[in-house]
Amino acid sequence: MSSRRLRWSLFVFVIAVATLLGVNLGTGNQPILGLDLQGGVSVILQSTDEASADDLLVVQDLIRDELETLGIAEPDVRVEGTNIVVDLPGVKDQEEALEAVDVAGIVTLRPVLACQAGVTPADLGDQLPEGTGAFITADGLQTCILGPSGGSGEVFERGSAQAQINQLTNQWIVSVDLRSDSQQVWNALAAECYSATESCPTRQLAIVLDNIIQSAPTVNQPSFSTGVEISGAFTEDEVRSLARVLNRGAFPVGVEAQRVETVSATAGADSLRAVFIAGAVGLVAMLLFLVAYYRSIALIIVTGLAVWGSLVFSLAALVSQWTNYALSLAGITGIIVAIGVTVDSYLVLFERLKDEVRAGRSPRNSGPRSFASTWRTIVSADLVSIFASSILFWLSVGSVKGFALYLGLTTLCDLVVCWFFTKPATILFTRRLAVEHGNILGLRGAK
Repeated sequence: MSSRRLRWSLFVFVIAVATLLGVNLGTGNQPILGLDLQGGVSVILQSTDEASADDLLVVQDLIRDELETLGIAEPDVRVEGTNIVVDLPGVKDQEEALEAVDVAGIVTLRPVLACQAGVTPADLGDQLPEGTGAFITADGLQTCILGPSGGSGEVFERGSAQAQINQLTNQWIVSVDLRSDSQQVWNALAAECYSATESCPTRQLAIVLDNIIQSAPTVNQPSFSTGVEISGAFTEDEVRSLARVLNRGAFPVGVEAQRVETVSATAGADSLRAVFIAGAVGLVAMLLFLVAYYRSIALIIVTGLAVWGSLVFSLAALVSQWTNYALSLAGITGIIVAIGVTVDSYLVLFERLKDEVRAGRSPRNSGPRSFASTWRTIVSADLVSIFASSILFWLSVGSVKGFALYLGLTTLCDLVVCWFFTKPATILFTRRLAVEHGNILGLRGAK
């Protein structure tokens, strides 16, 4: 490849990385920091009923899914003994934290006996028949008298509720699948309400969460086979909220907050400062050694790491903007490990370059040959790290997932920088006349 094309490709790549960095800095788009770096709130939840280890794991997964749906960056939800610990980075207010984790209420299904506007449940408390209850609707406009609970959210397939648009009516609906072992429970309630029996005269079946009627659809058929569709004059926000309620109703046990702790942002700032100091000391020591060992060509390592760091920062900012993953101490650890992976790429290339020069070839010829020989090795080594981090990301949760994400992301950046920056920079450097007659890699160049 001609020197002109190499210079042009190198220039375009550096400008692209610099532009991406400038856009992120100019718009204030920066990586969102995790709980251990920016502070936040930690909530300890305890089950209200007797729960097995499997029940707690189910609740843990459902709470995590719900928090990520709400847009909270990288919530760390884990089981510790008989408790569930929820860490919420960036949440400063304890009331806000309690509201965010209040997602584990159990949904009940109750027939609607009657509804009345302008009254509260307290107004009807002394007038209710035995076994019934008064509950207010979600919009607060009506209070309904409901019969005994005939089932719970356990009748629905976990995570199956979805907000959709009916193609025929062009209206928002909620579709949810029934569990095969719970269809009988649902169909018994449906048949009761469809027939407008004494126990369900309104033909409405209320979906209740935390003593609030989330929806009370009219039952339009006596039985259902695999799933249910709930329609009405819904807005998009209303159907999405109802879908979350139905998914949330699959919790096997209820949980309640036992303790709320605020993690100081000052402690997080101290941790971040310590990480930067330790990383800077290690990086400077490594670069000084590389400059002493490789002499002038070490300039490619220094500038390459600067380009790589700019690209990593920009991608980390975009990850925080597009997903729920924050940059935690574990993520920074992944980035520091990836610095070693990146430097290894330079070492493999430059050691091969030294071998070529020792064999009597000129640096001008050694540059392209060395990169061609080592590119497959670099790709193979980086792909091992990317595959390992992908598997770790898939199987892990919490901070370990953040470590895997940033290790894989930064290793991928190494491949990009190696091809678009290191390759042309090394070849151009070895073509310089000064290199032909000067000192390169601590060896005398061939004349």
